[in-house]
Amino acid sequence: MIVCKSFFALIQNQFGTQIKSLQTDWGGEFRPFTKYLADLGIIHKLTCPHTSHQNGKVERKHKHIVELGLTLLAHSSVPLKFWDRSFTQVVHLINKLPTATLSTFISPHFALYQKQPCYTILRTFGCLCFPHTRPYNSHKLEFRSTERLYLGMSPYHKGHKCLAANGRIYISKDVVFSETVFPYHTLFPDNNSHPVSPSYFPLYSV
Repeated sequence: MIVCKSFFALIQNQFGTQIKSLQTDWGGEFRPFTKYLADLGIIHKLTCPHTSHQNGKVERKHKHIVELGLTLLAHSSVPLKFWDRSFTQVVHLINKLPTATLSTFISPHFALYQKQPCYTILRTFGCLCFPHTRPYNSHKLEFRSTERLYLGMSPYHKGHKCLAANGRIYISKDVVFSETVFPYHTLFPDNNSHPVSPSYFPLYSV
């Protein structure tokens, strides 16, 4: 419910509109939600039991995100435990790319903001990258950067997420990329070197 409240506020503040209705499958997590929606004047539409085709658009988009996310992982030889990073990057790409589902073959970004997205910042997921990390050096003779694994754009910063061999994720706007090199197995020769979910890796903004 907290996520939905934040989403409703985002729609109202950023796009100046109100949500009229919301459709769910009446799962247990959505049942207490009905009163909250009614208090806001939002119609809660329900699909019939065992009729996934009534959520056809949602199911197709979910499949689209999953398939593209797995493709990014396979292409870059990055293991499945980084699925959340690749799926986040996929959503970012889908929102920026033109689509035939919109009548004029525009991007979702353009449909929402009425301006073309910037494509120059897009880079290849899982490639070799060198972020500027000099501010973190303990003395001036250290290298300004070392090899990192690119994990996509940060959804909260105007920068790129770069995973170091020690498990730290650095976020930097100043990054040099080598998009034909995929260094995961070089940086992490032991596949069990990161037993925790990558979502819990510490973030460092550069």
